[in-house]
Amino acid sequence: MPILFFLIGGVILFFALSKYLNNKPEQFNNMFSKLLAVVFGLLAFLILIKGNIAMAVVLGTAAVLSWQGSLWTYLRSKADRSAPGKVSSSDNMSREEALKIMELTGNPNKEEIKAAHHRLMMKIHPDQGGSAYFAAKLNQAKDLLLKQ
Repeated sequence: MPILFFLIGGVILFFALSKYLNNKPEQFNNMFSKLLAVVFGLLAFLILIKGNIAMAVVLGTAAVLSWQGSLWTYLRSKADRSAPGKVSSSDNMSREEALKIMELTGNPNKEEIKAAHHRLMMKIHPDQGGSAYFAAKLNQAKDLLLKQ
């Protein structure tokens, strides 16, 4: 029951401070990470008192990482990488790499590129059990070859 009171109090405090710091996102993120660290720390303490040492260690570690800001950096990086089908714009693909992905050689014309794209997309499209990442790379290769 005390855990429920801590969670409710934390949510109320969070929304009260979010209204106050609405126009200052960096300050809000810093405040939220500190608040989350305190909540994790209190939960770790309560769980440690109840005797579950392993869970208390996990929550205590999350509290420390949240206080340092490392937890947010880690979660943000995982969220950026987990977007399905997203290919980074910094992925500069060479013409040779694009030809290899499209299983083409030489200097193909538009029709050959489109036919190869269609043939390969039928195999690796996510709706056919393929990978969204590979479908995005195939689209990137097609776009690169059609622009040249």
